[in-house]
Amino acid sequence: MVSPRHAESARSAAGAPASTGSAAQPGYRPELHGLRGLAIGLVVVYHVWFDRVSGGVDVFLFLSAYFLTGTFLRRMEAGRPMAPFAYWARTFKRLLPPATLVILGTLAAAALLLPATTWMPAIHDGLGSLLQVQNWVLIQRDADYDAATGIDTSLLQHFWSLSIQGQVFLLWPILFTLCAVTARRLHRSPRAVVAVGFGALALASFAWSVHSTATQQETAYFDTGARIWEFAAGTLLALVPAVTLPHRLRLLLGWAGLAVLVATGAVLDVQTMFPGWIALIPLLGAALVVLAGSTASPVGADRLLSSRPVAFLGDISYALYLVHWPLLIMMLLRSDRESAGLVDGLLIIVLSLVLAHVLTRWVDTPVRRWTWANASAMRSAAAVLVVLVVGLAPTLAAQVKLERAEAEAEARAHADNPGARALDPDFTPDPEADDSAPTLPTEATLRDDRISLPEECTGALAPADPSVAEHCSSTAAPTDAKVMVAVGSSRLGQAAVSLIDPAEANGWRVIVIRRPSCQFVPGTMTYAGQECFDHNLATLEYLRELQPDALVLNTTSYRGNGPESVSDAVEDSVPELLDQGTELIALRTLPRVPEDPIPCLEREETEADCAQPLDPEHMPSERTDADALEQLSEHGAVHDVDLTERICPENECPVQIGNVFVFYDTDHVTATYMQTLGDEADRQLSESGFRW
Repeated sequence: MVSPRHAESARSAAGAPASTGSAAQPGYRPELHGLRGLAIGLVVVYHVWFDRVSGGVDVFLFLSAYFLTGTFLRRMEAGRPMAPFAYWARTFKRLLPPATLVILGTLAAAALLLPATTWMPAIHDGLGSLLQVQNWVLIQRDADYDAATGIDTSLLQHFWSLSIQGQVFLLWPILFTLCAVTARRLHRSPRAVVAVGFGALALASFAWSVHSTATQQETAYFDTGARIWEFAAGTLLALVPAVTLPHRLRLLLGWAGLAVLVATGAVLDVQTMFPGWIALIPLLGAALVVLAGSTASPVGADRLLSSRPVAFLGDISYALYLVHWPLLIMMLLRSDRESAGLVDGLLIIVLSLVLAHVLTRWVDTPVRRWTWANASAMRSAAAVLVVLVVGLAPTLAAQVKLERAEAEAEARAHADNPGARALDPDFTPDPEADDSAPTLPTEATLRDDRISLPEECTGALAPADPSVAEHCSSTAAPTDAKVMVAVGSSRLGQAAVSLIDPAEANGWRVIVIRRPSCQFVPGTMTYAGQECFDHNLATLEYLRELQPDALVLNTTSYRGNGPESVSDAVEDSVPELLDQGTELIALRTLPRVPEDPIPCLEREETEADCAQPLDPEHMPSERTDADALEQLSEHGAVHDVDLTERICPENECPVQIGNVFVFYDTDHVTATYMQTLGDEADRQLSESGFRW
């Protein structure tokens, strides 16, 4: 699928043009308007045909703050009120109508053209985009390793940069107001106060961006805090007083700036390095173009940027940014392809240009020139409120409808969806079972069918370490209830669902400390990096202090591309926990399947065709950790639970068992199916001597 970095670039491109105002505003610079057009052109081309970062995102974040700063700086120096409310109302009055139309159109197209598994994620993205928090939605989804609907398949992924821009549009007027107050009280120059304040902000954000990019680049890319320095840099550039540079130097600066911008994506392979220090490169290119200014030379870069074709791209850049990404992803999802070819990519670009022109002419421009709404800030705010209602109402209604359908199906699950119970030798179908009942979880919620516990870990159960606390959740139980703690990755979290019903039936509390992609192997550096390493050490300390009655671990590991292995924790960390009196529930790791089974069903192939084999040489019938568990039993009570045969009977992994989907992706069994394994898990625990 297309790289998520591409979508990110596109989003920024769209946002910035919306922030710069019209050509009629004071200080309008046609070469910068053209620079926006060129950057969005690069973004679109790189999204459609190449798997590289263009740097266009960063240019737009930079330029949006550059123009915004000019507006507020003139007010400060003239002693006029900052009027942040009026700025917010008029800015979002323009931004929201085109965006809302694209969001609703995209959701409607998804409902008509895409499988039901895409609907709920698309709705979540729609809500995040409307509320200017889509970047945080994507951060949560990307951080959630077990979220099968990745950000690279999001129809509205490109709204991440618009959301960051929207957040900055809310924050910057407040900061300028504080600067204005400070300048008056200290009798200082507004420019000096702004330079100090935004300079400090830029340095702090830049330092965080460099650190975060080095340690968690996927999160840093969408993180507002890691991007704010790019806005602050635009603000600082706007403070530079006008200077007269030699004509030849300005010619050189203009072309050098364009060369740097183009080279960012064409020459440098920086996709995994943004938005750290490497983002300085496209910002440098943009800054050089800004400093070059208008040369009035027929061979100047500004002549190219002011030309009608490039200016046209600048005119429609916001709309072009809005429409091109949904069109691209829709085509890829419908055709089940990884990338666009030359011809269909060209068709996407042409269609995007046409739709962007229509959206600009019939929505963006009329709204921007809307006399009634422009007459006062309150009218603009009223328009914003109406647009939000128009966007949120149908989106929320669709979400409620899907959730209600899920709830209605779950109400009859015991009769219609026995799941793993259907494999019991003495299983008898419910006489009231509906043969036409939908498979659970419903397709609309299948991709999000993960463990969800109702409470946070608080009070005496609260971990001292922030990382452990963030990933800790609990069932509801009396304060004096016995405690079972399950620790591990998202796969362990899914496996632990099988123990929740038996535990609650016997009055136990279940605590799950689940950090996606972070296996519990304290003291071992894994592919998950330093943060996982530190998290595991902190979790081990938490277990030492809590001394739970039972500890639930995956004592084996299976990556899917080689034989199952014994977890390092079995030898290194578990013995001391057993010595303190904690019993171990040794869950065998769950199987994986080579291919995602859901797209197979979406292609309307039969369930038999979509079933996949489990390699017996990778996961043999006998547990790989049998000898290790025998040695562990010398330290305390060890209870082994192996659910493999109930997930992949006779080494065959079906799509559904007992009218319940088994897997929601290649790596994770659905929580709904794991819940139906509660009786089997309870039986195995009882046979091993475990007593609730």
